[in-house]
Amino acid sequence: MTQKLTIKLGWAEGALVRLLGHTERRGFPLVGVSALPEGTENLMVDMTIESNRPVEQLIHQLNKLYDVKHVERTQ
Repeated sequence: MTQKLTIKLGWAEGALVRLLGHTERRGFPLVGVSALPEGTENLMVDMTIESNRPVEQLIHQLNKLYDVKHVERTQ
């Protein structure tokens, strides 16, 4: 099942790489990623994953990452 997430990420060196690596390691394969700056301090990441696992589990795990400011499921 394809799931879409929107993540507000702090602008820091390696933050996007950590986010994507964490997602893959937790067993949520990436289908697509789009990232755009939001001002000078944040990055808005639209991420599409393919998994039959509950996406809420990934959202909870991503919210624990230091640079992640907000995660929401989108349609």
